[in-house]
Amino acid sequence: MKCIAVRSAWLLSAFVAAPFAHAQEETPAPVGDAQVTKALLDAEAAGRAIYLHDQAAAVASDAVTGIESFREDGKRGRLGGWITEQREEGIVVTFVSSEPVPRSRYRATVSAGGRVVGDAVALAEPAALTEYELRAAHARTTASTATFEPCSRTYNTVVLPAANDASGWNVYLLPGTTQHGVVPIGGSYRVDIDASGENIIKQRPFTRTCIALERPPEDKARETVALVITHLLDPTPTEVHVFWSLWARTPLYVATSEGNWLIEAGSISLVSRREASTK
Repeated sequence: MKCIAVRSAWLLSAFVAAPFAHAQEETPAPVGDAQVTKALLDAEAAGRAIYLHDQAAAVASDAVTGIESFREDGKRGRLGGWITEQREEGIVVTFVSSEPVPRSRYRATVSAGGRVVGDAVALAEPAALTEYELRAAHARTTASTATFEPCSRTYNTVVLPAANDASGWNVYLLPGTTQHGVVPIGGSYRVDIDASGENIIKQRPFTRTCIALERPPEDKARETVALVITHLLDPTPTEVHVFWSLWARTPLYVATSEGNWLIEAGSISLVSRREASTK
């Protein structure tokens, strides 16, 4: 897997014309047009959802930090993380207690534009979670027990209803970073959880190494067209590529066994299709 920052039209042309350097390293099986179309639509929808829920959690965390009791509960270990839920008014972020049976302690609603709707609130008394919230909280806890090779000391989690199974959950484990300009795509995982939220069905990595993309310094940013990465595990870009492109606010070119792709503003388009091997 390789990554570069494309800084000129010449380099972009070279990327489009270049052969797939890793085509013989466990290349994914070819897929038909219908499968490609579905995979791209699924990746776009899931990637945008991951980004919006991750953004909502970050915005809500900043908002509740202004509440004195929240800071005190954090110091005393009374909080057990957060869960998110898409509702009509926006994404509701609920911060739960660290009890064996979690209860809601703080809430904030975040709009699609990334702003808190109304005010972040501290509940007068810890409240029982709804069935959705409780299963999501269990899924988050269960995913944290998964065995995987971390690429960061800190990880963020996003819990979403499973795209292909309304009763299950997809939990995304996303490496954190404090380094400016670094996009820590390596070490991203998805853990699929059953309907109860208490059992891992399967899990998958989205990279083979702890690769990180580097955005250029701000004084060089205008020269950069996009970031580029080679992806070996799937024939098309995945939801994690969409997420990190949105997170970095930078277009991302992805080279796979099926072709070269551009991800921009959460949408995936085909730049050039890979010619079938004659060997």
